[in-house]
Amino acid sequence: MIGAFHGGSGYTLPMSQPTLSDPPVCVAVIICNEIIEDKRSSNKTLVGLFNAIAVPALPATHPRLFLFASLTDIREDASVSFSLRAPSGHEALRIDGIAGSGGDPLAVVDLVVEVVGLNITEEGVHFVDVLCGDTLLSSRRFTVTRRG
Repeated sequence: MIGAFHGGSGYTLPMSQPTLSDPPVCVAVIICNEIIEDKRSSNKTLVGLFNAIAVPALPATHPRLFLFASLTDIREDASVSFSLRAPSGHEALRIDGIAGSGGDPLAVVDLVVEVVGLNITEEGVHFVDVLCGDTLLSSRRFTVTRRG
């Protein structure tokens, strides 16, 4: 049967069809030190993926990092934001943009953001949120610790 999921217990669950008002689907959120993009193929190489930052003292400035997100099911141009939240919930950084798939909702769109001079004021678990309007698409956590 096309358009349905077949469960192991003998029943069928219908699959819902996305509509224009549905938000995109985020299939990856990654934090890394560098992203290299091949000019011919547009393929990306992510270098130095990490989930933690160690600082000697707070406040601190992280010199440079990259945020990467892959979105699909973009039915029309979408307003997408990266938000960096500190453990207290304070939004330390917000970057807004528009993501489009060129009319192909099956396309996977890679978003790359370079962050230079990130101010870090809190120790603990931080979050990189990917949002479409007010809808949270996905989140990635990273930990800030004081070393030594």
